[in-house]
Amino acid sequence: MGQAEFPRARGHADVRRWLGGALTRGRVSGAYLFAGPAGVGKSLVATEFAAALRCAAPAEGWSCGRCNECRRVAAGVHPSVRVFAKPADKADFPVELVREICDEASLKQLEPGRRVFVVQDADRFNESSANAFLKTLEEPPPDFVFVLLAGNLAEVLPTILSRCQPVRFAPLQDADMAEIARGWEGLPVNPQARAALVRLAQGSPGRLRAMAEAGVQGHVQQFLATVADDPFRASEVLVEAVHEVDENEERRERLRSLLALLSASLRDRLTVALGLPDVLPLTAAVAAEAATADSLVAAIGRLDDLRLRVDGNANLKLACDAIALAYPAPAGT
Repeated sequence: MGQAEFPRARGHADVRRWLGGALTRGRVSGAYLFAGPAGVGKSLVATEFAAALRCAAPAEGWSCGRCNECRRVAAGVHPSVRVFAKPADKADFPVELVREICDEASLKQLEPGRRVFVVQDADRFNESSANAFLKTLEEPPPDFVFVLLAGNLAEVLPTILSRCQPVRFAPLQDADMAEIARGWEGLPVNPQARAALVRLAQGSPGRLRAMAEAGVQGHVQQFLATVADDPFRASEVLVEAVHEVDENEERRERLRSLLALLSASLRDRLTVALGLPDVLPLTAAVAAEAATADSLVAAIGRLDDLRLRVDGNANLKLACDAIALAYPAPAGT
């Protein structure tokens, strides 16, 4: 594997500079918490960081990407680098898996050098799983580094947060997003539609890929074409879209993506209602708007309230009905 093939994250220059300094100085902590929006590249940076801690010929502290150590880390087969994640069918990180992590950390290592455990979904620990993790996290074995990943820093329990060195990841710039997505299948061919999807992904390549694979723009177009004449048929469009995937959390994430696009469309209509033609549209240019600005602001607020219900445990069919009933008919329908 050549260096160009090593999975290096794009962007995050500040994070890479700070971690690179710790690597160069040999001042690596026993536990890090990589926190930032889902899909922005935290896992890729964690992989590269783990490789740097094992690399036979690091460059400015970072992994060379060519040695046997780096190749095995990149391939996910290095015995000293493990990745753990919450099972897809579980709402919280199960305490049984935490105990497995701690037990494995206590075993004698197979090869000399640092061991690295990457633990995803650190914001999904409950009190039981967190308590089971605390002693190992606070006093890791020698030459051991934990890298925890979290999408929402506010949901990380204080007992976990206090024992880690936090590393914050910001959304990527649109230029980085466009470069990452170059050559991806499933993205719109139309440049305007493609750029709109990049903006709506809010700096997250993972979200952009999910939105492209879900075909959210096509589903929203179907919704908008039917919502004025038959809101319940429009609701069925959303229901059919979310049920294309099996896991409940994946369905909720898809509905969040659809809501984001619907809210962005209302925002574009609001700029027209307010007479702000020079504001860059998030989705597509709107020629005319029949609804008042106040009614559009109220509709955006209702959609945001529904998004919070989707984030909770709301019935998705009822949520789709409520979205369709709350959505003001587009002009010309």
